[in-house]
Amino acid sequence: MYFNFLINSNVIVGNGTFRNIHKIIKQYGYSYPLFLVAEGFAKSNLWKIVFKKINDNFNKTKIIIISAKTEPTYNSLRRNLAEAKKTYCDVIIGVGGGSCLDTAKAVAVLIKNKGDPVIYRGFNKIKKKGIPTICVPTTAGTGSEATYNASFVDEKSNIKMGINGNNMFSTLSILDGETIISCPQFAAIGAAVDALVHIIEGYSCKNSNEFSDMFAEIGFKYILKSIMDLKNKKVDINKRLNLLKGAYLAGIVSMNSGSGVASAVSYPLSVYYGVPHGIGGGIFLLYVAKFNYSKKFDKYKYLTRYLKFKKNNTSLSVINYLQNIFNKLGVPKKLNRFRIYKEDYNNLNKIMKTQQATFDQNPTKFTVKKDFKKMIKNFL
Repeated sequence: MYFNFLINSNVIVGNGTFRNIHKIIKQYGYSYPLFLVAEGFAKSNLWKIVFKKINDNFNKTKIIIISAKTEPTYNSLRRNLAEAKKTYCDVIIGVGGGSCLDTAKAVAVLIKNKGDPVIYRGFNKIKKKGIPTICVPTTAGTGSEATYNASFVDEKSNIKMGINGNNMFSTLSILDGETIISCPQFAAIGAAVDALVHIIEGYSCKNSNEFSDMFAEIGFKYILKSIMDLKNKKVDINKRLNLLKGAYLAGIVSMNSGSGVASAVSYPLSVYYGVPHGIGGGIFLLYVAKFNYSKKFDKYKYLTRYLKFKKNNTSLSVINYLQNIFNKLGVPKKLNRFRIYKEDYNNLNKIMKTQQATFDQNPTKFTVKKDFKKMIKNFL
């Protein structure tokens, strides 16, 4: 079987690494760092410790605070790009969740590529390499630090379309379990569920291949082994690092094999209704898995080797196991949590018409006109 596999594996993995990022910056030969830091993480004790070291080692370090209250838009990208251009920098460091990291990667390339950001929507329209970037995720979910994607909402069309391509990879990523400890619990759960959505859908979609399957299975093992630590009051930093490893691998899986119905549904929900992307995908993931299983798709059963069932090593046992995990994590089962009700039914069907191309990546036929209409009724 012929397939193309994309990967950028320049990553430092280890707890406590971020505390020494000033040394890493110098080791790579950079002298003028520009930091884009997520608003929430900027208030953490860890950032205060690191920020002092940065100020002690670099002159006039520029910090841009990135808001994660809403989905990143092309207007917010324009504002952050304009702010970044006010100072000279030889490396951009993104420290935050997916929105922050996407912004850091996009700002880095747009400093070197002239024109409005929207002209670069799509794939491989960035022709010049950008300023080197270092991505430090503070949530374990999107996998932005591993991918060549940066997603933004176009306010005019209300469509989320990214700047993607080979020049969008970060130069370096740092995975450190300590950086995700300060993430609020619901956001942390949403991020981890997002990573599982990437893995399960990437594992099952039509474009999956033996390499993406290998990364998916290892990522699945890392996440399932550690995800319940998100409910513990006492943090296990090694399990948090496992979540970051799983999310990193999930990003690679999604980039190489594609996504599916749950991910596709979550995008309009986030744009039009403000549903957190990871949770949005998680709400529908297992319904779609059961739908696929009912259509004789049976690949999920191979994940049982990482769940240590004594018997019943079936696809349905995997789906039920994940449902139990989602129940314990408090993943919503209804959209009324986000003020979406039965009266929104017609509008939901309308805004999902743009998603059929992604639905087509599902291993079994799933249409907006028939199957989405039936599915969405279960969640209203």
